[in-house]
Amino acid sequence: QFTDFLDGISNRTASILCYVPVFGVIPAIIFLASNKFRRNIWVRFDAFQALYLFVAWLILSSAVPTLISGLPGWGLEHVLFAMIKLLIIFCWIYLLVKAAQNQQIRLPLLGDLAARSAFEQL
Repeated sequence: QFTDFLDGISNRTASILCYVPVFGVIPAIIFLASNKFRRNIWVRFDAFQALYLFVAWLILSSAVPTLISGLPGWGLEHVLFAMIKLLIIFCWIYLLVKAAQNQQIRLPLLGDLAARSAFEQL
């Protein structure tokens, strides 16, 4: 059974899985919906922060290229766009490492939003 599978996952492992770049969104949603982690503030915070980071990645990957494609320039906007994408990937990896070290890091803006979301519906 699926709930038996989740019983074998520790809080630390759940937090780590939330921060796997791009694919961590799936475990994050599962952990938020599961009975085991529903009241666990630590895992809920990491799951929400990972989800919000993924949404930022989606916005950056889909909307921003459309917006900057018509701008005149020397291609500087494309370099800036690539640097921001690298920053998000770095954030994912940094948060994954910190979760593995049992440390919780709060990103600016996204971390505050995740904290508010984690404490709602308890």
